[in-house]
Amino acid sequence: MRILGICGTNKRGSKKSASEWFLKKALEAAAELGAETESIRLINCRITPCLACNFCMCGKLCPLLEDPKDDAKEIFTKIDKAAGIIFSFPVYGYQTPAIVINLLQRTRPFHELERAKATGLEIKAVKNNPFSGKAIGSLTVAAAIGLEGALFGPLHILKALGATPVACAGISLLDPEIKNIYSIDGKFSVPNENIKAFFDRDFPSYEENECAIDMARSVGKWVYRACKSEVFQRIRYRTKL
Repeated sequence: MRILGICGTNKRGSKKSASEWFLKKALEAAAELGAETESIRLINCRITPCLACNFCMCGKLCPLLEDPKDDAKEIFTKIDKAAGIIFSFPVYGYQTPAIVINLLQRTRPFHELERAKATGLEIKAVKNNPFSGKAIGSLTVAAAIGLEGALFGPLHILKALGATPVACAGISLLDPEIKNIYSIDGKFSVPNENIKAFFDRDFPSYEENECAIDMARSVGKWVYRACKSEVFQRIRYRTKL
């Protein structure tokens, strides 16, 4: 069984990311149970926003999925091969980061497969919906508040795609991440002595937060177990109980 992790941090390259670190913990837990795992950091991919060209609605090829410089098609292929998907992302403006929603908004051709039953059109952009029947886990990491809005953001899109959210966790990291907000490249960078004095202490890092690690690992375990359950298999393949 394959479980794919998708990280929605805006930190590029290999820059340290709490949401990616907790995603690794979730995937490690799934791997311990027998899953094959892989992860993607979306910011390192080129994913052009949907052009709203309506090609897919009219049964034509999606120009972006045909663009060899665009990485969305490769990501959708990885999703298609996975039994479960775990999204992990920070909270931006009390919401899901735009980079995650951008990927999900590129799924318009998959919706057209369902509409084609009514229109009679042959959808040439895609052959199948890679999200259909997939178990979804979601992790979001904040310094403090905004967890609920961030977790709720992708819900309707994923449900419309036929995926089933089975586990989610919102983690407020508090002291270490609030200190991190006032830092640039890991160095405290606020010219305010009162703030500096408050944060000029050793806070436990998120890597030492056992409760948060347990939450992330639980998401990984449950996505794996959901994929293995007989009830979920019937949901996935739309067979009668």
